Formats: sequence, structure tokens, C-alpha cells
Amino acid sequence: MGNDHWFDPDLWTRITEPTAEGSGLPNAAYTDSAFFKLEQNSLFKKTWVFAAFAHKLQDVGDLLPVEVAGQPILLTKSDETAIRAFHNVCRHRGAILVDEWKSKCRTIVCPNHSWSYSLSGKLLSRPHFFGGGKHDVNPAQCQQSNLIEIRCETWNDWVFVNLDGNAGNFSAHIEPIVNKLDGYDLSALHFATELEFDIRANWKLAIENFIEPYHVFSCHPWLNSFVAMAERSPPTFENHILSCGYEFKKTDPARGEGLPYFPNLPSDKKRRGDWYVLFPNFAFEIFPDQLAVFVAAPSGPDRCKETIGLYFVGDGANSDQYTNARNVVIKNWHDLNNEDISILERMQAGRLSDGFDGGVLSPYWDPVQQHFARLIFESVVSVPES
Repeated sequence: MGNDHWFDPDLWTRITEPTAEGSGLPNAAYTDSAFFKLEQNSLFKKTWVFAAFAHKLQDVGDLLPVEVAGQPILLTKSDETAIRAFHNVCRHRGAILVDEWKSKCRTIVCPNHSWSYSLSGKLLSRPHFFGGGKHDVNPAQCQQSNLIEIRCETWNDWVFVNLDGNAGNFSAHIEPIVNKLDGYDLSALHFATELEFDIRANWKLAIENFIEPYHVFSCHPWLNSFVAMAERSPPTFENHILSCGYEFKKTDPARGEGLPYFPNLPSDKKRRGDWYVLFPNFAFEIFPDQLAVFVAAPSGPDRCKETIGLYFVGDGANSDQYTNARNVVIKNWHDLNNEDISILERMQAGRLSDGFDGGVLSPYWDPVQQHFARLIFESVVSVPES
């Protein structure tokens, strides 16, 4: 049986027809454990997916275990310029090699039988491999025992992996967003802090909520006072990039006030906030004085882990001079996300109801929801021919 059985025959029509007559994804896409597994295999293993922040691997010898698509992955800083990714299992008996961040490592040593590997994944030695005291210390002809490497690319402070090795060129994958960021000198950014939230909701709800501003007037009093609904535009989309943004008439300590701006920032960006989703689950917002990365990592069909990484420009990230200003921004992001969490969990609970299965959508705000549904659909099933 193909993967099409997850969706009724009319779903493709509903997510491609005009939004006022259409809908989003059915409940099973948010609640079913088998669909969650399908999504991990058919989506997250087959495209470029965020794995970690590069600043956690600053020095040669740093090791960082992460999980992507349910797979244990080991990131290594193998030399001054490269972060590499491997399946985090010993080739002998499949033991997890590294279960916590480590530094100053010259090799990777399995805790089970002490097989050792270089930071570039090459098998170095196998103690007592040919019997007691008979060590294999020159396994050069045993390349099939090297760690299995995973495609890995770093963009600014963000490490991405492609598990199946068949995704397109990474530079081409991010080019549409890179073009949209013209005028922002991202090299001026420095990491400041990380916020984490465990949420009882499917990861797709977090991304859908992130990109749409329709809920702002109802859920975010401060944000609505900063930019009212009448001043907001609907989200736009092109292929795997979703985007939205606004101009703000006045600055606020949480947005554009009290912290250094990007150097040589064009005047038309000094009163702008824009946010983007790089499908499937990497997103960020950018303002004249800050960038906030937002990642919704799937933990199960009905839960996810949100991580917000906050960056500021130059001394804004760590100077004592800007401590108070930073703390205002950090608290604002924390509060805004907490306002969202209760809504996400309410929507997740609603996905168990027979009275909902895809929604009645706003033709103004919700075309992006249909597009997101199409991206999911195309990732896990064959698309009907027109």
C-alpha cells in the first residue's frame, strides 16, 4: 500500500483550490504515530534539516550528539574550518558513541569495546580484535568500518544535515533566503542566549502558527500594539520558503531601540521586521538590531521542542553596556512564545475532534497554510497528475 491512504481522495483538491473553498491537512497528520514515522522517513531524511548551532562546536575536538528524524547523529569539529556529521553508532555492535557534548577530543572512542575513530570518521584501532593481545592497529583496508558520514553544511551559525544524501545543492537550497537578506551583514551577529520550550503539540502547528500573523490581535496584546492588524500584510510563499513582514512606525525597547543596528543597514530596513520559514522547520525573524532563530523539532506526533536562538549585533550580544537592553528583548521573546504555547496545545487537542478536519480558512491570511499543506503532502505521497 502506498502512502496515499493517509489522505482522502479529495485532499489534493482542497489544498490547491481557492483558499475560501479549501482546507489544510487532516487530523491524522498531527496525531497519528504511524504518520509521524512516515514524515520522519519521507520528509526529514530527504531534505536539508537544521541540526545544531555551530557555536557549540567552536574548537577542534568538540563533539556534539544530536538527533534528526529520529536518528542519532554525531557532529564533530574535525579541523579549524569543518564541522562534519556521522551516524552516532559504532560500526561493531551499534553502541551510541557519544551521549553528551565533549571537548578537546583527539579521537572518538566507543565505550563498548574501545574501537577508536578519527574526528573525520576513519577507523583507527580495534583492541583485541584478532584475540587477546592481538590488536588491529592498522585497519586501513577496512574502510567499510569507518563511521558513516552524513552530508553536512554550515550557514552562518547554523548546521544543516541531509540524511539520505540525495537533497539538492545546499547553496541553491538557501539562495532564495540569502537573496531576501541582502543589506543585512549577518557576520556582525553574535549569539547571546537560547530559550527552550517543550510543547504538547505537533511541530507543524508551531510552524503554521509562526508564519501567520492572523492570531496576533487575539493572542499577543503587546505585539498588536506594536504593529496593528491593519498595518500587517498576509504571508507570502515561493516553493520551500515562507515569509511575512511589516514596517513599524515607532521603535520599542524590544524591537529596534537601545541596541546596535546592523552596520550600513539600508534606510528601508531600519523600520522593518521580517520572518521566514525554510521548510520544513527552520525559521527566523530579523530586525534592525537582532535576529531570532526558531526551530520546531519533532518529538512525537503530539509534541515538539521549540528552540529560540537570539543574536545581537556586535557588542549588543555580550557587552555589559547593553545588558538591560538585551534582557528586555530576551524577556519579550520568552513572553511571546509562552502566549503561543497555550494556543498550540489547544489546537493539538482539537485535532482529536471529529468536528474538525482541515479547517475553514481565511482567503486573506491562510493561503500560506494551504501551501504548507501542499509541501507536506508532496513530501509523503505522490502528487496527482493534473
